[in-house]
Amino acid sequence: ESETLCDVTGKPAVAGLVMYFWYGSSRDGDVLKVDMCDEVAEGVLKLLRRKYPQFQTTDDRDNRMLCPLCGRHA
Repeated sequence: ESETLCDVTGKPAVAGLVMYFWYGSSRDGDVLKVDMCDEVAEGVLKLLRRKYPQFQTTDDRDNRMLCPLCGRHA
């Protein structure tokens, strides 16, 4: 077993953010991966919603515990 820690606070992570920059972007080929504790995740979510109110979370219980690498349930 391993524990994922928040990249900001070092607390246990409860959320992750991954951005892939595709061909044609100013960052073509780059990837940003961030693990976040609850307080950091809520801050990022509030920032996104303030600037882009159409960005909303959805309840996705079927995929909630999927491994981001292999896609299997954790």
